[in-house]
Amino acid sequence: MRLALERHYHHFPVFHNLPDKRIQEILENAFCRKYHKGQILFMTEDPRDRIYFSLSGYIKLSEMNEDCSSQFLMYLKPYSMFPYVGLFQDKFYRFSAEAVTDIEVLYIATATFERLVQNDPMALINLIKTMGDKVYKHEVRIQKLTQVHASDRVRHLIGFLMQDIGEKTDSADFCIPCPITTTDLAKMSGTSRETVSHVLQEYKAAGKLDISHKIITIKDPAFFLT
Repeated sequence: MRLALERHYHHFPVFHNLPDKRIQEILENAFCRKYHKGQILFMTEDPRDRIYFSLSGYIKLSEMNEDCSSQFLMYLKPYSMFPYVGLFQDKFYRFSAEAVTDIEVLYIATATFERLVQNDPMALINLIKTMGDKVYKHEVRIQKLTQVHASDRVRHLIGFLMQDIGEKTDSADFCIPCPITTTDLAKMSGTSRETVSHVLQEYKAAGKLDISHKIITIKDPAFFLT
């Protein structure tokens, strides 16, 4: 397991340019685990006792509304650290995490991770930079998903998904390689399931994208990024 951890840690910005001694401390406190599709890593209000680093597969983060309906947050691709929200202050998770494909993750006890990071200025700088990038991306997303027509929100959302978790194919298309339902797209774009279905059918007819077994293949990437 130790060799496996050493192969992966450099993919995470928070660990960039750290001294070897700090990296060794982190590796000594990291553990590896696999989850099957549909398994829950943690639920909202569970004790926030682990920080996770995804190695393979895709993860969905979601939270519950006051009426106990699920409100979608985001999908995570391999080599994502989570959760960032609540570092150094929260005692409980603010959202739930579910494996939407088979996944493998590293995890470190929250108290241990926070102790190691706060004692290393470079790790703190890396963390601040990464969180700053995420805040900026969320600001842009909020602007585009709240100030336009419903059909445009769906288009912008697909563009964000392509940027966040899309993979380029041999034919220069982009594939969103984890299953995403029409209901999830409706929750993310703040519109109805019927509207999403109608818009997707229009895009398919126009050759902008294709959908098979809930996997979206984007045929015209530029269209979704404008």
